[in-house]
Amino acid sequence: MKLVPAEAAAEKGNAHPVSASAEAVRRALGSVSTVFRGRTETLFSNDELDDLVGPIVAALAAAAPGNDVEMLSTTRRHGNFMSTPYGVTARLFVTDAGLNMIVHDARLDFYHAYRATKVLPAFQYGSRRAAGGVALSSTQGQAVRPDWLVFPLQASVPAVTVPAGAGAAPAAAATLPTPASVVPARRDDRFYEEQEQRLRGLQRLRDQNLITEEEFQRKRREILQLL
Repeated sequence: MKLVPAEAAAEKGNAHPVSASAEAVRRALGSVSTVFRGRTETLFSNDELDDLVGPIVAALAAAAPGNDVEMLSTTRRHGNFMSTPYGVTARLFVTDAGLNMIVHDARLDFYHAYRATKVLPAFQYGSRRAAGGVALSSTQGQAVRPDWLVFPLQASVPAVTVPAGAGAAPAAAATLPTPASVVPARRDDRFYEEQEQRLRGLQRLRDQNLITEEEFQRKRREILQLL
């Protein structure tokens, strides 16, 4: 995740910085699907979203109107610890319409070339200027192009301090939203069942010597931090 100068194709400055709800960002990204090898699948896995949402919220809060956010996410996506990692590359920015996501690569196979050369490719992150070859669908977002979605995004606002003796605050400022940084993730029975399954699967991998004890403990800590 990195902040870069906004593309010259941007008609006006982005609506940055913005304090976005982590829950809203997760819901938006979790609703996106793509087609890979003839099969429709979610663009991001649940584990991947656990790692992405916080940095995205932080990047949008740190961005200036003249910044875009470039995002690269790689993971083993198809249920096998030994499977090939595929990359997702995207450009993110907020406008009056909401959170924009332009995806250049939905399933970038870069790993084998990297293992052979030890050189990472020059990643591309999606562009306002020209459409890429990715086709996305979403139950939450509106399509600008097949590779470009816009999601409604309700931002929080900074708290208002009322000076002593100033009387009651105006009605419009009486109720303030909770800052995104303290909005808790949803915790329901399904959430805890998912974490239990992740822990059991992780232990099975360790018991079969498919991962090291260090890898087991590191990933276990990551899961427990979500509880």
